[in-house]
Amino acid sequence: MNLQDLLTPVGKFIEWTFETVLVPISSPFNLGVIVLGLGGIAFWLRKQRQYSEKARQSGDII
Repeated sequence: MNLQDLLTPVGKFIEWTFETVLVPISSPFNLGVIVLGLGGIAFWLRKQRQYSEKARQSGDII
């Protein structure tokens, strides 16, 4: 028994994992991350606008 006999099944298992598990969930996962990021940016910009307006009213910024 040599090292190749041990590594070949491990490599085939990793390849099988990518093809059957990771590839099918990659598209919804990527979409979820993008939507979450855009939602976070929109939330942050809205809050930043509120903070800036409050600072302008109190005279903290010009």
